[in-house]
Amino acid sequence: MFKHGINPPIKLLYCFESPALMTESEKDTIRLFNDIKVNLVRIPEGIEKTPDFSVETDKQKIFIEVKEINENEEEKGLLKEIDEKGHVSGDSPEIGKRFRPLIRAANRQLKMRCTSNEAGLVIIQDVRHFFTRSCIPEEEIKLAMFGDRVTWLGINSGKIQADLFDKNKTTTEQKNTTTSAVGLMIKNVQNDSGVFQDS
Repeated sequence: MFKHGINPPIKLLYCFESPALMTESEKDTIRLFNDIKVNLVRIPEGIEKTPDFSVETDKQKIFIEVKEINENEEEKGLLKEIDEKGHVSGDSPEIGKRFRPLIRAANRQLKMRCTSNEAGLVIIQDVRHFFTRSCIPEEEIKLAMFGDRVTWLGINSGKIQADLFDKNKTTTEQKNTTTSAVGLMIKNVQNDSGVFQDS
């Protein structure tokens, strides 16, 4: 937990670059791991894209790739319209659509280091404006990983006969197998006392 406008100092084992060069999500990841007393090792950027961090435990090494969702051009247009008119109307994008390419890209980067059965963790943070940010990010990540949800109902009973994940999977036994887990990082909205809390 930290007060608005006063970020806690970033303590990073083997810091290779200035915090000013990091994304908001990378800084928040460092703060989160500092809070839980886990040392991250920053992997320096090279010609080839590699994961952002690594962590070593007694049992294994874990490589971590941090991704963030920013406004695309369409969303920037919506925000501009809100500023100008005070309101906007539009359709919600397909659930999971913004998360899928991030998982695929992160898996490619994890592959560069996860060569001896190391675990690969993808952390995603939605840093868009409140009006364009996902309101169901947990469900979006689930659908992005496992595919669109399809529910079959019995016509006579109205009961669920089958509830399964179908198309648009990003993680299967054949696809993106380097990714061991996908984590969602959420920064709570500022409360009345001016305090932010990381989740």
